[in-house]
Amino acid sequence: MVTVVIEENSPQAKKFLAYARTLPFVTVVEAKKKSFRAAVAECNGRPASEFFEEMRRQAKERFKNA
Repeated sequence: MVTVVIEENSPQAKKFLAYARTLPFVTVVEAKKKSFRAAVAECNGRPASEFFEEMRRQAKERFKNA
């Protein structure tokens, strides 16, 4: 299996996708567009400030005796 990502913002790309859909061995999977909030929630994202605070805490804990 090979994955190819094609941006559909040019006439050539649209023509290629139309052709690819006619081939019996090709499956075109359309990416569903999500809002930023939905994408963040899906991957359990958290604010950058929270992330960096946790990194600082872990660094202090690991290197407190160094």
